[in-house]
Amino acid sequence: MPDALEEKLMTVKLLETDEERLACMEIAKGLPEWFNEAGLRAIERDLVREETYLAAENGNVLGFITIKPINDNAMEILWMAVRREHQRKGIGSALLKFAESLARERGFEVLVVKTSGDFSYRPYDETRRFYEKKGFVRVALIDPYPEWGEEALIYVKCLTSSPL
Repeated sequence: MPDALEEKLMTVKLLETDEERLACMEIAKGLPEWFNEAGLRAIERDLVREETYLAAENGNVLGFITIKPINDNAMEILWMAVRREHQRKGIGSALLKFAESLARERGFEVLVVKTSGDFSYRPYDETRRFYEKKGFVRVALIDPYPEWGEEALIYVKCLTSSPL
């Protein structure tokens, strides 16, 4: 019987290799209800251009989060996905917590994420609930969002406790 410490040690690490990039694309392609063809092309581009962190266990990529500074005060989560069979196990929460900590360390005051604003499309109900449970506040609905050609909800989370 394996030692408890050897069983499951998930780590969050910077994406560094083409193999890891391909694993991220495989995860996104396996979630077609969240990522359409345009989204997949954008993910592929951003995995090369932007900072991406992986949730990995025993060398297997379970999920990823891609982040980008918007300005001196705000960092945006561009993409986050967890392999379907590993969803609802705390991996997305761990990736989000990691991104929040990183943003705070770098002096950002808010974390921003955009998600579908199409309330009739049920898969994104779960996404919106996830961010709301994690303290994100809906601040705008942009219809249509120029880059997407459809509705986008903008969520923010304040990372500082000081009053404005």
